[in-house]
Amino acid sequence: MRPVALLWALIWNRDIGTLNQMIKRIVVVGAAGSGKTTLARALGEALEAPVTDLDLLFWGPAWSRADLSVFRERTQKVLANEHWIIAGSYFRHVVDLVWAQTDTVVWLDLPRRVSFSRVLRRTVRQVVRREEVFPGCRQSLRAAWRDRLFHSAWREPEKYRSVIPELLDRPEYGHVHLVHLQSTKAVAAWWANCVERGGRAVHE
Repeated sequence: MRPVALLWALIWNRDIGTLNQMIKRIVVVGAAGSGKTTLARALGEALEAPVTDLDLLFWGPAWSRADLSVFRERTQKVLANEHWIIAGSYFRHVVDLVWAQTDTVVWLDLPRRVSFSRVLRRTVRQVVRREEVFPGCRQSLRAAWRDRLFHSAWREPEKYRSVIPELLDRPEYGHVHLVHLQSTKAVAAWWANCVERGGRAVHE
Protein backbone atom coordinates (compact mmCIF):
# COMPACT_ATOMS: atom_id res chain seq x y z
CA MET A 1 0.00 0.00 0.00
CA ARG A 2 1.31 3.47 -0.85
CA PRO A 3 2.27 5.61 2.19
CA VAL A 4 -0.50 8.20 1.69
CA ALA A 5 -3.12 5.48 1.34
CA LEU A 6 -1.74 3.82 4.45
CA LEU A 7 -2.15 7.03 6.44
CA TRP A 8 -5.78 7.36 5.53
CA ALA A 9 -6.49 3.66 6.08
CA LEU A 10 -5.04 3.93 9.58
CA ILE A 11 -7.15 6.99 10.37
CA TRP A 12 -10.38 5.40 9.30
CA ASN A 13 -9.82 1.83 10.43
CA ARG A 14 -7.84 2.00 13.65
CA ASP A 15 -8.62 3.26 17.13
CA ILE A 16 -6.68 6.49 17.72
CA GLY A 17 -6.93 6.03 21.46
CA THR A 18 -5.67 9.03 23.44
CA LEU A 19 -3.77 10.62 20.57
CA ASN A 20 -5.65 13.90 20.95
CA GLN A 21 -4.58 14.16 24.59
CA MET A 22 -0.87 13.96 23.89
CA ILE A 23 -0.22 16.97 21.70
CA LYS A 24 -1.98 20.25 21.08
CA ARG A 25 -0.01 22.23 18.55
CA ILE A 26 1.92 20.76 15.64
CA VAL A 27 3.66 22.35 12.68
CA VAL A 28 4.57 20.18 9.70
CA VAL A 29 7.52 21.54 7.72
CA GLY A 30 9.47 20.39 4.70
CA ALA A 31 10.31 21.17 1.11
CA ALA A 32 7.68 21.55 -1.58
CA GLY A 33 6.37 18.10 -2.47
CA SER A 34 7.29 16.53 0.85
CA GLY A 35 3.68 15.87 1.81
CA LYS A 36 3.18 18.56 4.47
CA THR A 37 -0.47 19.19 3.71
CA THR A 38 -1.33 15.50 3.41
CA LEU A 39 0.18 14.66 6.78
CA ALA A 40 -1.25 17.77 8.44
CA ARG A 41 -4.74 16.83 7.29
CA ALA A 42 -4.27 13.27 8.53
CA LEU A 43 -3.16 14.55 11.93
CA GLY A 44 -6.00 17.04 12.04
CA GLU A 45 -8.53 14.31 11.33
CA ALA A 46 -7.08 12.08 14.04
CA LEU A 47 -6.71 14.84 16.61
CA GLU A 48 -9.97 16.57 15.73
CA ALA A 49 -7.93 19.76 15.47
CA PRO A 50 -8.22 22.56 12.89
CA VAL A 51 -5.68 22.41 10.08
CA THR A 52 -4.20 25.50 8.45
CA ASP A 53 -2.04 25.62 5.35
CA LEU A 54 0.11 28.75 5.57
CA ASP A 55 0.01 29.02 1.79
CA LEU A 56 -3.69 29.82 2.04
CA LEU A 57 -2.92 32.72 4.37
CA PHE A 58 -0.14 34.04 2.14
CA TRP A 59 -1.49 33.76 -1.41
CA GLY A 60 -4.40 35.85 -2.64
CA PRO A 61 -6.35 35.95 -5.91
CA ALA A 62 -4.29 36.08 -9.12
CA TRP A 63 -1.19 34.99 -7.18
CA SER A 64 -1.04 38.18 -5.15
CA ARG A 65 1.04 37.99 -1.97
CA ALA A 66 -0.15 39.18 1.41
CA ASP A 67 1.78 42.02 2.97
CA LEU A 68 3.98 40.78 5.78
CA SER A 69 1.90 42.54 8.45
CA VAL A 70 -1.30 41.00 7.06
CA PHE A 71 0.25 37.54 6.84
CA ARG A 72 1.49 37.71 10.41
CA GLU A 73 -1.89 38.94 11.64
CA ARG A 74 -3.67 36.07 9.90
CA THR A 75 -1.20 33.62 11.40
CA GLN A 76 -1.68 35.06 14.89
CA LYS A 77 -5.42 34.42 14.62
CA VAL A 78 -4.75 30.74 13.93
CA LEU A 79 -2.32 30.51 16.82
CA ALA A 80 -4.92 31.92 19.20
CA ASN A 81 -6.76 28.58 19.10
CA GLU A 82 -6.06 26.05 21.83
CA HIS A 83 -5.35 23.26 19.35
CA TRP A 84 -4.01 23.53 15.82
CA ILE A 85 -2.11 21.77 13.09
CA ILE A 86 -0.16 23.98 10.69
CA ALA A 87 1.40 22.98 7.38
CA GLY A 88 4.14 25.21 6.06
CA SER A 89 7.49 26.75 6.81
CA TYR A 90 7.75 30.44 5.87
CA PHE A 91 10.85 30.69 8.03
CA ARG A 92 11.57 34.31 7.08
CA HIS A 93 8.00 35.42 7.74
CA VAL A 94 6.33 33.77 10.74
CA VAL A 95 8.64 31.18 12.28
CA ASP A 96 9.04 33.33 15.38
CA LEU A 97 5.28 33.29 15.88
CA VAL A 98 4.57 29.66 15.05
CA TRP A 99 7.53 27.93 16.66
CA ALA A 100 7.18 29.94 19.85
CA GLN A 101 3.81 28.30 20.42
CA THR A 102 4.17 24.85 18.89
CA ASP A 103 4.98 21.82 20.98
CA THR A 104 5.97 19.56 18.07
CA VAL A 105 7.68 20.14 14.73
CA VAL A 106 7.33 17.30 12.24
CA TRP A 107 10.06 17.69 9.63
CA LEU A 108 9.46 15.80 6.39
CA ASP A 109 13.03 15.60 5.15
CA LEU A 110 12.52 13.42 2.10
CA PRO A 111 15.13 12.81 -0.59
CA ARG A 112 15.18 15.51 -3.26
CA ARG A 113 14.31 13.01 -5.98
CA VAL A 114 11.05 12.23 -4.18
CA SER A 115 9.87 15.74 -3.37
CA PHE A 116 11.00 17.30 -6.66
CA SER A 117 9.37 14.60 -8.78
CA ARG A 118 6.13 15.14 -6.86
CA VAL A 119 6.27 18.87 -7.60
CA LEU A 120 6.82 18.19 -11.29
CA ARG A 121 3.93 15.72 -11.53
CA ARG A 122 1.61 17.90 -9.49
CA THR A 123 2.37 21.03 -11.50
CA VAL A 124 1.87 19.28 -14.85
CA ARG A 125 -1.46 17.91 -13.64
CA GLN A 126 -2.57 21.31 -12.38
CA VAL A 127 -1.61 23.02 -15.64
CA VAL A 128 -3.27 20.41 -17.85
CA ARG A 129 -6.46 20.40 -15.79
CA ARG A 130 -6.36 24.16 -15.20
CA GLU A 131 -6.75 23.54 -11.50
CA GLU A 132 -6.95 26.24 -8.88
CA VAL A 133 -4.09 25.76 -6.46
CA PHE A 134 -5.52 28.32 -4.05
CA PRO A 135 -8.73 30.37 -4.34
CA GLY A 136 -8.34 32.59 -7.37
CA CYS A 137 -4.92 31.11 -8.24
CA ARG A 138 -5.00 28.91 -11.31
CA GLN A 139 -1.78 27.07 -12.06
CA SER A 140 0.14 27.82 -15.25
CA LEU A 141 3.67 27.32 -16.47
CA ARG A 142 4.03 31.09 -16.50
CA ALA A 143 3.07 31.33 -12.84
CA ALA A 144 5.35 28.43 -11.90
CA TRP A 145 8.26 30.03 -13.75
CA ARG A 146 7.58 33.51 -12.35
CA ASP A 147 7.52 32.24 -8.77
CA ARG A 148 10.59 30.05 -9.36
CA LEU A 149 8.63 27.01 -8.21
CA PHE A 150 11.01 24.41 -9.64
CA HIS A 151 14.11 26.30 -8.55
CA SER A 152 12.82 26.50 -4.98
CA ALA A 153 11.69 22.87 -4.96
CA TRP A 154 15.17 21.77 -6.04
CA ARG A 155 17.02 23.87 -3.47
CA GLU A 156 14.75 23.56 -0.44
CA PRO A 157 15.69 20.06 0.81
CA GLU A 158 19.35 21.00 1.22
CA LYS A 159 18.55 24.47 2.49
CA TYR A 160 16.26 23.16 5.22
CA ARG A 161 18.95 20.78 6.43
CA SER A 162 20.90 23.79 7.63
CA VAL A 163 18.03 26.13 8.55
CA ILE A 164 16.00 23.79 10.76
CA PRO A 165 18.86 22.55 13.00
CA GLU A 166 19.96 26.17 13.42
CA LEU A 167 16.47 27.15 14.54
CA LEU A 168 16.28 24.24 16.97
CA ASP A 169 19.53 25.35 18.57
CA ARG A 170 18.01 28.69 19.56
CA PRO A 171 17.04 28.91 23.23
CA GLU A 172 13.61 30.36 22.41
CA TYR A 173 12.73 27.09 20.71
CA GLY A 174 14.17 24.82 23.36
CA HIS A 175 10.69 23.55 24.22
CA VAL A 176 10.05 22.25 20.70
CA HIS A 177 10.08 18.51 20.16
CA LEU A 178 11.32 17.42 16.74
CA VAL A 179 10.07 14.47 14.75
CA HIS A 180 12.52 14.05 11.87
CA LEU A 181 11.25 11.77 9.10
CA GLN A 182 13.59 11.08 6.18
CA SER A 183 11.62 8.79 3.87
CA THR A 184 8.05 7.99 2.87
CA LYS A 185 8.40 4.68 4.73
CA ALA A 186 9.47 6.55 7.86
CA VAL A 187 6.42 8.81 7.62
CA ALA A 188 4.05 5.85 7.34
CA ALA A 189 5.84 3.91 10.09
CA TRP A 190 5.79 6.87 12.48
CA TRP A 191 2.10 7.42 11.93
CA ALA A 192 1.35 3.72 12.36
CA ASN A 193 3.31 3.74 15.62
CA CYS A 194 1.37 6.78 16.86
CA VAL A 195 -1.91 5.03 16.20
CA GLU A 196 -0.77 1.65 17.49
CA ARG A 197 0.37 3.11 20.82
CA GLY A 198 -2.52 5.47 21.35
CA GLY A 199 -0.50 8.65 20.81
CA ARG A 200 2.48 7.95 23.04
CA ALA A 201 4.73 7.57 20.02
CA VAL A 202 4.02 11.07 18.72
CA HIS A 203 7.00 12.29 20.71
CA GLU A 204 9.31 9.42 19.80
